[in-house]
This record gives sequence, structure tokens and C-alpha cells, in this order.
Amino acid sequence: MTDTIGFIGLGVMGAGMAKNILKAGFKLVATTSSAEKAEAFRALGAEIVDSPAAIAGRTTLIVTCVPDAAALRQTLSGDNGLASASWEGGLLVDCSTIAPFEAEEMAAALADVGAGLVDAPVSGGRKGAEEGKLTIMCGGSDADVARARPVLDAMGTNIHHVGPLGAGQAVKACNQLMVAVNMMGAFEAVALARAAGVDPKVMREVLSSGAARSGVLEAHALRYIEGNLEPGFRAELMRKDLGIAAAVGAHYKRAQPATGLAHQLLVAACNSGFAKLDSAALGLLYDQMNGTDDERPTR
Repeated sequence: MTDTIGFIGLGVMGAGMAKNILKAGFKLVATTSSAEKAEAFRALGAEIVDSPAAIAGRTTLIVTCVPDAAALRQTLSGDNGLASASWEGGLLVDCSTIAPFEAEEMAAALADVGAGLVDAPVSGGRKGAEEGKLTIMCGGSDADVARARPVLDAMGTNIHHVGPLGAGQAVKACNQLMVAVNMMGAFEAVALARAAGVDPKVMREVLSSGAARSGVLEAHALRYIEGNLEPGFRAELMRKDLGIAAAVGAHYKRAQPATGLAHQLLVAACNSGFAKLDSAALGLLYDQMNGTDDERPTR
């Protein structure tokens, strides 16, 4: 295991993940187009370089956490990308959320320059990233996942090797569709409680002690009820992830009516101006549909 880790993608999730790699005692080399982020990470002891290829010249293990497959493709195959020159013995640990068949495409590009891939999407939101308590779902060979394990342990507390290459992304798609479908149920329940004159916080507390309890009811529903929608995981990213889940279902020829409906609702929420808010802003779409926009708290 190298003592220097590369990192690409210092966004809402990636910044916290990169900081925890530094806290674990690794040296960090990163690239960013943001002068502010570059200065902040230099102050923490990271080396900042000007391209993914420059990172590959300094380490054989790199973590990526970028918004989508197009961004990852550019990171690999663009000018000065990771796969623009030989990277013999390199290993990319990709924590982005993409489709399993897109992970296979990225692995093929890396294989051409002598490198491997572990697909390692994460769950836990901004708070989990900052606290180093992410759940990480890994797909790849036993040897590659074992090689990546020390840096994965620096970023998360629940590390799962779920199968071969692409399996991590498949499990992440399952996670996102379940979160979204649970949000639909939670926000419809809030609307029903309000209509019946029941305090939605009371409803939430009662249901949290029974069979309806869930992480969504605990976190997302409370954020929506209180109007505290500063993004931990933006609605536009959930829309993207549900598009991936729908594409994966289509790829395997599986009926997914709930996924399809959840995706449509997230598209509508984003089109209604909620794209940059937390994904719990899906509840605001229910407010619009019910004509109760003026009744919700905001902060």
C-alpha cells in the first residue's frame, strides 16, 4: 500500500473524504480547478498538481469522487487524463455513482494503460463524508479491494466487498431507489397527517418506533418538516442516480414501476427550482401538488 494517495473530486462529498485520508496519516496529492480549494488543501498538507496525469505520475493509488460518468470519462481519457499515458500497476478507487456497465467501460480504459479499478460508491451524505463514517460498496477483484482497503477504512466505517467489478454500482443503484421510494412514502404521510390535523413531527416520532421506521423517516423527513434543506445530497444528484437505477433496470430487462415514478418526481422537483436543495426538497413538490406551499416552514 502506497503512503501517497491521489484524489480527484473535492466537492461536497469528496472534500470530507480527502480530509479523512490526510487525518489517517497518508500523504495526499490532488487536483482542482478551484483556487480556494487548492489553497485550503495546501494548508492541510496536501500537494496540489495541475492534472490527473500529474497525480498518476506521483502515486499508484487514486480515489475519484466526481459527479457522473461523463466527468469520470474526462478524468480518465481527456487531455492529461489518468489513461493518457502508461500507469502500470495503478489502481483507481472510484467513489462516484455511475452505472455498472459504465464502470466496466472505465476499467477497460484503465486496463489499456496497465491499471485496475475498484468501483466503490458511497452512502452517508455530507455528514458521513466529513466524519469518516461512510458506507462503501465495493466491486472488483479480491486482490484489488484488499489493496484499496486501508484508504477505504480512512473514509468509511462500513466497507463491503459485494462482488466483481460493477457490483458496487449495482448495490448503490439499489440504495438510491430505496431511499427515493421511501421519501415518497414519508412525504405523502406528512401530507396526510397535516390534512388530518396531526402534527407531522408527532406522526414521525410514533412511526419511528414501529415497522415504518427508516433512515429516511429519521433524517430526510425531519429536514423537510423543519424546512432545513441546505444540501447534504442535492436533489439534482438524486435525479441523476435514479436515472442510473432506471437504466440499470432497463439493461437487465426488469420491471421497475416505483423507480420510474420516483425518477419522474425528482425530475419534476428539479424543474420546479429545487435542484440545488437537499434531495428532501422532493417534499416541496408534494406541497405544490397539494396547494400547501405557504404552510411549510423555511429556514
